[in-house]
Amino acid sequence: MPQLFRKFSRKRSPDVKLVSYSKASAINQPNRDLQRESKCSEDSPRKYSEAKCPCCGSFMQFPSNVKKLKCSVCQVTTELPDERNETTAPSVKPTSELRSVCTFSELQAITELCNSKRSETQATTKEELYAIFEPVGTYLNEKFHDIDTLNNSFKSAKKHELINYNELAQFYQLTMNMPTRSPFYKMLCASNDLLKKHPSSETDFCWILIIWANPSIRKSLTSQRRTCYDAPKILAVAYELGKRCIGYLANLDSTEQTERLMRHLKHMPFDLFQTQVITVNLYITFQLSRVLYRDLKASGTPTTKCLANDENLSPTLTYFDTVLKEDKKDIRNLKNGKLSIVQDFKFKPFEYQGNWHIRCAAQLMKILGNANDKRYTILETSNLPTCEFYNMMLDFIDFKQDFENWCADRRRSCNDAAAMLTETPAYCTRRITLCSFPFLLSLGIKISIMEYEVRRIMEYEAENAFLTSLDEGKAVSVYLRVKVRRRHITSDSLRCIRDHQKDLMKSLRVEFVNEPGVDAGGLRKEWFLLLTRSVFSPLNGLFNYITESRLSWFAISPINDAPHEGSPNNGQLYYLFGTVVGLAIFNSTILDLQFPRAFYKKLCAEPVNFNDYLQLYPETGQNLIKMLNYEEDDFTDVFGLTFEITYRDFNKELLGILPNVTTMELCPNGKHKLVTQENKHEFVQLWQDFFMNKSIESQFKQFVSGFRQVFALCESIKLFDHEELERLVCGNQEKNCYEFQMLRSVTIYVGGFTDRSQVVSWFWEIVQSWNFQLQRKLLQFATGSDRVPPGGMSTLPFKISRLGCKDSNKLPLAHTCFNEVCLWEYSSKQKLEHKLWWAVTQSEGYGFK
Repeated sequence: MPQLFRKFSRKRSPDVKLVSYSKASAINQPNRDLQRESKCSEDSPRKYSEAKCPCCGSFMQFPSNVKKLKCSVCQVTTELPDERNETTAPSVKPTSELRSVCTFSELQAITELCNSKRSETQATTKEELYAIFEPVGTYLNEKFHDIDTLNNSFKSAKKHELINYNELAQFYQLTMNMPTRSPFYKMLCASNDLLKKHPSSETDFCWILIIWANPSIRKSLTSQRRTCYDAPKILAVAYELGKRCIGYLANLDSTEQTERLMRHLKHMPFDLFQTQVITVNLYITFQLSRVLYRDLKASGTPTTKCLANDENLSPTLTYFDTVLKEDKKDIRNLKNGKLSIVQDFKFKPFEYQGNWHIRCAAQLMKILGNANDKRYTILETSNLPTCEFYNMMLDFIDFKQDFENWCADRRRSCNDAAAMLTETPAYCTRRITLCSFPFLLSLGIKISIMEYEVRRIMEYEAENAFLTSLDEGKAVSVYLRVKVRRRHITSDSLRCIRDHQKDLMKSLRVEFVNEPGVDAGGLRKEWFLLLTRSVFSPLNGLFNYITESRLSWFAISPINDAPHEGSPNNGQLYYLFGTVVGLAIFNSTILDLQFPRAFYKKLCAEPVNFNDYLQLYPETGQNLIKMLNYEEDDFTDVFGLTFEITYRDFNKELLGILPNVTTMELCPNGKHKLVTQENKHEFVQLWQDFFMNKSIESQFKQFVSGFRQVFALCESIKLFDHEELERLVCGNQEKNCYEFQMLRSVTIYVGGFTDRSQVVSWFWEIVQSWNFQLQRKLLQFATGSDRVPPGGMSTLPFKISRLGCKDSNKLPLAHTCFNEVCLWEYSSKQKLEHKLWWAVTQSEGYGFK
């Protein structure tokens, strides 16, 4: 019999059993001695049950008659429900215990008494201070050793908030301002003891939130060492608190508890919510840094310090101790508390896919992300942008293998749904992939994943075309070839796309009829530019230009036939436009689109809210807000509204049809239903839903069908949310993203130029001195687009080539196919700036030599 089981057998009592099983033995290889014992006792065979650890989420198998279960992964003991006493009424605690609370005022009163005694005795030594502040330590130790006490403490008077964080912050601040750290350390140890023993019957998790708010948890994940409260033993215990709080919150027992936590996070103050996100991200970074250190140590790479392998000690030596020195490899130095990483280093999936720390932190971050999506109201919004959830350490994962694992898991989920229901433990403990938590991945690595998948799809399509041509004995193009006439670009493009439905996932090649030129990227950019301009033409009646926001939106009532002869109908044009947007992403081309945020939300199947309507119709939205804020009794007399809507039909206006306005009911019998104080929010909701969803439902459906046709085999598009998809389609136009110094660092020089050449130095000095508008024009001149790529200027392949070794009066040239600027050896900086200005501001179109 194994030693572990012998130990438990000696201590076993009839009522209480403490059993520890590892995940592997629990699922794949149940304890053989237990099986042997079960076979020997045929009269009373031992039954086995399964449970999930409330902290790390590991599934374990154990005898059914045990009362307590200790997880060997995270060392948390869980009290299991006693089936024999299920019908027994729960014991009632004395009233004094039920009312026991921990408050800031009580702690403050005890602290003042201790400070008075300190002033009287003039104590200064450690021993004296320890003795004087012993009552504070006793108070904290007692309160933080009881779950019911913490659950009854720091209650918020606000409806949706579970914790009064202002009082709690004062409480922790007071404990950390004492002249001795002993009371604070006792509180940490008591909290740790509480977290190590999780009662299964506990339904309220406020006690976890109170412990999770301890400021020392975040300090244990950073390199700040400023006070005595940053001592190694304090940070080690604080780290233990952090990892278990993350585990508990990520593995709440029921959907109801998770929804309750999300409601709490939804109404949490903005700065506190942001702190939650930052802390969980720091925890993920810390865990990955430990993986990095082990890899560097195994490879013999020198480090400044050695992290302890013991999990209880390693938090005291943070990942900032792994700064590399005297390494011959190229090192990327990330300052401000970030890790120095060898450039070719990659986190392998096997190094994190079974790590319960990363899995639980990612699951908690998912809950935070879902709560963030709901942190808005009609009158106010306080949600974080997508980039706040990025973890830059994940830029160094082996994204290809992780993506392949993710796709394999998705296929298995679709094909083996029934098997997963019957094999719960094996399914729930399978490997994790970081692509399952795309909010953690930066936009740059998502683009790398998409480029990898698209390249693989294009190669597969080209190989199939080649094999088909061999089998059938006829030529089959390995490209999607689009041949169009400039004057009929819309109809010709629609015909090409309709005739080559099976070729949409091939590499795109564009040809203009009766024009020379081979498409190396420039013709493709021009085709997208001209086609989008044509689709947005008022003659097509597909989109309305909203003057108040300067954005475009789907026409509410598109006409069945286009107003000019020979043009396709609107349904086909919406399909064409959806295909064009998909092809632009598929072929890494930026489009000049002016759509609101709601367009990309709907494309990602995300719900649209009133703030999205407010972005598209700011004036009308502000009037609706004023109506919502009006609280007087004469509401009906002042506004006189019913549940119907009147809007301008731009297509009727275009055709000269009068009247050009249309009235519709927002609900059944809406023209007879008055808007009142009681139903005004319902009216605003129906109003917004009409413009953003119902009135454009058929139009958007046609558009999405074209878009999804391109991405029929592409899974990586599902990694992007609406903010990232907008940048993927339209690039970036913010002023701070035009970082030409960053562009200079990745520029390639051709024809004899180097970065130190005189003309090149002048060129960069001139560009840096230009204003924002001229810089945009330069980018348009060199690349064919004034938008910065979604990954930033450093991802733009840029060239500067030398045209000749002598001075010239000719203007600089540009090859937009290759993002290349061609310069002469100008004699002075002033002449170069003059020629470059004329080339950038006065040139348009393409020329052929």
